[in-house]
Amino acid sequence: MNNNHNKRRIVFLIGSMRRGGAERVISLLANNYAERGWEVDILTLLDDNNEYELNRSINVKLIGKQGGSRIRKLPSWINSIRKHIIENKPDRIVSFIARINIITILSCIGLNQRIIVSERNDPKKDGRSALVRIATYILYPLADCVIFQTTWAKSCFPKRIQRKSMIISNPINITMEAANMKEKKIVAVGRLVEQKNHSLLISAFKKIYDEFPEYKLFIYGEGELREKLTNQIHELEIMDAVLLLGNVSNIHKKMEDAEIFVLSSNYEGLSNALLEAMLMGVPCVSTNCAGSNEVIKNNHNGLIIEIGNEEQLAMAIRELINNKEKAYNLGKNGKESVQGMKIENIISMWEEIIERNFVYHTINHK
Repeated sequence: MNNNHNKRRIVFLIGSMRRGGAERVISLLANNYAERGWEVDILTLLDDNNEYELNRSINVKLIGKQGGSRIRKLPSWINSIRKHIIENKPDRIVSFIARINIITILSCIGLNQRIIVSERNDPKKDGRSALVRIATYILYPLADCVIFQTTWAKSCFPKRIQRKSMIISNPINITMEAANMKEKKIVAVGRLVEQKNHSLLISAFKKIYDEFPEYKLFIYGEGELREKLTNQIHELEIMDAVLLLGNVSNIHKKMEDAEIFVLSSNYEGLSNALLEAMLMGVPCVSTNCAGSNEVIKNNHNGLIIEIGNEEQLAMAIRELINNKEKAYNLGKNGKESVQGMKIENIISMWEEIIERNFVYHTINHK
């Protein structure tokens, strides 16, 4: 990379470094580049919270003025990012999530920077406004590469954007595998928000509990719907069987003895929690959301049910409780099917994109 610096420099941009799929990928990439001797900046736009272990050399910096509406903060964000880029002249800029991607590209217009942007959710269902959607169509062609997690997400964009894109799955890294001795335990992992639809899972579990009262449901994650979900649990009178356990640092330890992992989401980009459960060898049930339906082949390496279908979800869980051999085979096949998504493979794919000599600006896309 033709820079006058003694060290190469990379800048990542994100809303915050609270726990989440995009934030986890940034933490892995940032640590990787810091360990390789690069200067690494993580610019956050929303807050300065960090819930990941980062190399001490990494500079995490809250950018722009705080407080007020996000529209009013836009000029401050753009000016602050632009100033940081001009002063530090990074070799690469990597931005995550549509709104942040738009701000990043706008901030760097005219600076001749090499920018990689990454979409991290289902573009049709993540609630983005028409303005954000149009802005991505206009601005993404100015980036050097657009990273998608799934074929579906890529298909949501115009061909001129697809031509300068690459699909890179989430990197998965587990600290242990599924235990041979199982507890009568069903596990879900995800923020307590509408997207994850834990309410559906709790209602489906009530049917399971009525038939198998020895089973318990463990939900890990925190969010705005805790009170609503707690009330639902009380109304269904399953307080002793459904546990909202918040965020934990040793999630794989909590999952290892589970009989079943469930993803009940209304939509996803690609669920890290699902992939990690599969890599551990835990039998998985997922709604037919983007990402899951590209990873899971129904009845081979997991079970897929209709989004929002409580009865189907209860039936799938019941099937795995009653058929231990099928559950074992789904777990075994699930583990084999996601081997290519191990952290070392995915980091290598990111490195290839970040460090390649980009040629897109010289290509005349028709």
